[in-house]
Amino acid sequence: MSNILENKKQHKKKIKMAKIKLPKRIFGIDTAEAFERVMKEAENPMTGQEQVQEKAPDLKGFVYVPSIKLYLAKERDLNGLNWNQAQEELRKRNLMMPTPYQFREFLKFLKTGYQDRQEAEKILDEILTVRNPWRAEWLNARFEKRKDGLYMISENILVNGKYQNIEQKLDNFLAEDKTPGISLDDWLNSNSQHGLPTAKVKKGELYYWYPRSGSVAGFGADSVWAYLGCYWGPEYSDSLLGVRACAKKIAGAK
Repeated sequence: MSNILENKKQHKKKIKMAKIKLPKRIFGIDTAEAFERVMKEAENPMTGQEQVQEKAPDLKGFVYVPSIKLYLAKERDLNGLNWNQAQEELRKRNLMMPTPYQFREFLKFLKTGYQDRQEAEKILDEILTVRNPWRAEWLNARFEKRKDGLYMISENILVNGKYQNIEQKLDNFLAEDKTPGISLDDWLNSNSQHGLPTAKVKKGELYYWYPRSGSVAGFGADSVWAYLGCYWGPEYSDSLLGVRACAKKIAGAK
């Protein structure tokens, strides 16, 4: 019991360290139409079985997720970089940081559609299992409060071969902390365009911290909890905090 309490204290300390205000930025092309084009390329959701049937090059180190037509890395990379630094480094490599929507679809595909079940369980264990050590990864979502509501900005998204910042006004999302918790399966099976839990998400064991203006999103797990946090400071960094790269097309793929 004392170890659990100590872990919670350490985690709360990390939360305080992570709460750093993000300077306001000026954006280029930020339209809902562009957001939908990037975040949901498939008009009709596919079941896990249908996803398996869509073929794509089997590339070492990446998983192809048919529902979003993206490759996501099997492992985290760029550990020790803050959110802004990770974004910059990914862009240099012609890669992207996954949005909450893309990350959710990745997890869902691993649970229901990925044919190599042994590998799928290995990846899911690294992301979701409540155990030591702490593991965490950035998600491509920055939150900004405006006069007409809360917005989610996803930076350095490739649209027609060009990097753009895409924004979406948030609605029908869970706007309160759940500690615990929300249902992982209910979140994964939801169809929200923003990828966040909806206001009617079922109760469960996945901890959740709702978006704060000036914060960014990440997903982590340790010996106490697994959680989706939308409250992190973009300047925070840790040697066990990395990013899972994604791309529309990997070099060598047709």
